[in-house]
This record gives sequence, C-alpha cells and structure tokens, in this order.
Amino acid sequence: MDNFDKNIVILYNRIMEKIVKKDLKILGLDEKEELIIQTLKQFGPMRPIDLANKTEVKRTTINFLLKKLLGRGLVDRVRVRGHYEWLINGEKKIQQSIGGLFGYFNVGDAAEMIHMSPDIGVEIFRGKKNILTAYERVLEAGRNNRVFAIQGNKSVMAAKKLEKSYLSNLQNKFKEHKIILEGILGESVIHYFDDLDVEMLKAYEGRMVVAYFVSDLMVDFDMDIMIFQKIVVLVNFEKSLVLVVKNEEIFKVILKLYEAMKLSSRKIDLNKYIKEIIERRAGSHS
Repeated sequence: MDNFDKNIVILYNRIMEKIVKKDLKILGLDEKEELIIQTLKQFGPMRPIDLANKTEVKRTTINFLLKKLLGRGLVDRVRVRGHYEWLINGEKKIQQSIGGLFGYFNVGDAAEMIHMSPDIGVEIFRGKKNILTAYERVLEAGRNNRVFAIQGNKSVMAAKKLEKSYLSNLQNKFKEHKIILEGILGESVIHYFDDLDVEMLKAYEGRMVVAYFVSDLMVDFDMDIMIFQKIVVLVNFEKSLVLVVKNEEIFKVILKLYEAMKLSSRKIDLNKYIKEIIERRAGSHS
C-alpha cells in the first residue's frame, strides 16, 4: 500500500469515527458508555478486565455499564474457552436503535434529530416541517378531549409567516375532530385577529375554544406550549425547534404551572369576539 492509499484509509477511518460518535450521541450514551462501544469497535471482543485496562475505567463500572448496554441490545457476550468476552452487537443493530428513536414524528433522517435523552423522555427536532407536524400531532388528543396551550406573544407574530392555507386547514381539523382548545394568551394577541381577513377569521370561528388572557409580560416569549395526553410539546419559531416531552412528572409540573397562570387571567369568549369582527366587516361592505 503506497502513501496515497494509506492517507485515504486514515481519512476514511477519521470520517467513520466522527459518524459513529455522532450516532452514539443520538443514542444518549454517556462518555464512558461511548468509550466502551468505541473500544470494542476498535479492538474486537474483550474480557471486562481487558476492557477496563484499555479504557482506564474501573472494572466494577465496566461490568455495570456492559449489563446496561446489553439491556439496550448494543453489546453482546460470547463464551470463549471457559470465559465470556464482550463485543459490539453490530453497527446494523446500533442503526436500528437510532432509527427507533424517531417514531414520534416518523422522521427517517437522523440528521433531523438534535438531541435525544431516552431516560427522561425528551426529544428535540429542528425544521419547519417538524413544526407543522407538531401542531398536527395535537389532533391525537382525540375527539372531545381537551388540549391546554400557552401561546407566547412573539410566537403569535411568527405564526403569521406560516402559509395561510396551512393555518386554515389546521383550524378546520380542530373543528372536525371536536378537540377542545383551552389556551392562555397575552392581552395583545387580540390584535392578531383584528388583522386577519374574513376568510381566515371564519377558519378560526366556531372552534371549541376556551380562552384566558393574561398580562403580556407573562407571555413575553417565542414559544407555544401544548399539553395533552401526558405529553408536552414546545415550539420555538425563531430557532425552528420542536421539543417533545413524554415524561409524566414533567407533564404534571407544566400542567400545574398552566393552572397557576389561569389564576391571574380573565376569561374571554373568543368565538364571540371573532364573530363580531366578521359582522363589522360585513356591515362596512353593505
């Protein structure tokens, strides 16, 4: 093998090492777990004592982490001449594990995933496509079920940039599914409806909605928070991020914060307000 070929091999190995590291991050492995996987990948099957020597990690810790990785299907062990040796459970298996983390949004490309922490049930996605998908996922709340929402003032303005047809279609879906929307909004959000044309107003009219208005200072942020079915979905328009929390304890905390905000709110009949705008517009053109 000449120097050119050797350099190609070195470059290839470096690229593959970066890809593997990225994949392991997606799987939510800690630093020592990553080190075990990478060492087994580099040197092949090893006994725990040899793995401890190579990684400079305590043998008791190695044994504990190997069992943890075994439970996730990332490593396996084989009997060799009276003792057990551990080996990586094939890159295909790792890729299958990575792919399995994308079930919520059915996102096939691992590049769309920014971070995954399976132990606490948190997923973060990037991109406008996933923002639109997040709102449609709310429909899973089911007929006559309630979705609680907190809408930041800045996110309301950012939502105006979404396609008119998409917004209209989404509101019609909420009505078709008979989902009850209970939301907390800033006082200034009312002006959002003042600026809409009659066609869009009719899309918002007639929803099963319960609206509470709070001081703008309480919702001075770029975030939509939706709470339903023990799931919390947070959408940040400015950075095109969607954060999905599927953790019951976090869900309970966010819901309690929502109820606390309601204590400082005033209830408004949003459908009546929208209807009045439509009637005023119709009167001005008669």
